[in-house]
Amino acid sequence: MSGRLLSLSPPLAQAAEAVDVDELAPESEVQRPRQSGIDLSFRALYEKEVDFIWRNLRRLGVPEADLEDKTQEVFVVAHRRFAEFVDRGFGARAWLFQIALRVAADTRRHRRRHPEDADGGAAMARQSIEADQTGSISRRERLARLDRALASIQLEKRAVLVLYEIEEQTAPEIARALGISVNTVYSRLRVARAELELALKRELSVRGGV
Repeated sequence: MSGRLLSLSPPLAQAAEAVDVDELAPESEVQRPRQSGIDLSFRALYEKEVDFIWRNLRRLGVPEADLEDKTQEVFVVAHRRFAEFVDRGFGARAWLFQIALRVAADTRRHRRRHPEDADGGAAMARQSIEADQTGSISRRERLARLDRALASIQLEKRAVLVLYEIEEQTAPEIARALGISVNTVYSRLRVARAELELALKRELSVRGGV
């Protein structure tokens, strides 16, 4: 569980119960894209970072039904550009996150222009849960509330929030990953946290019938 979220106000602290990084994409549940015929150095990068990309595409608003394809797309782009990649101290994870951010933005634009599921497939996901899995249902409901709250935040601010609060990266690391200043990181984080708190309060009010 994110220690940072636990230090926040009650709505955010409650959300922390749903954002354990290990629970967002357990290795046994991730439908890993197939990566064959690639060199060993890139395969090592893929194996190391695929879970990171999968869970952050989800946090950036990619619907669960599209996660496998979009994770594949991130690594296809990365593989195409891998020979050009030069680590200037930012690390491959930062480079991959930049690609993932663009893929998530393109996905959101496409879905706005070509809406298919008004609820992003949430109804289908609910139907697929076995009735006796009460603990799983509760956790999924909390995750769904968090996803809806995150969806109300502009993507650039959401990226900072996800990296800081969930991935627990430092402000300088986030600044390097996104190509922005540390001051911009803190500014976006401050606004995003306030917006997330308001969105979670609205979610809790709706759930409580207030």
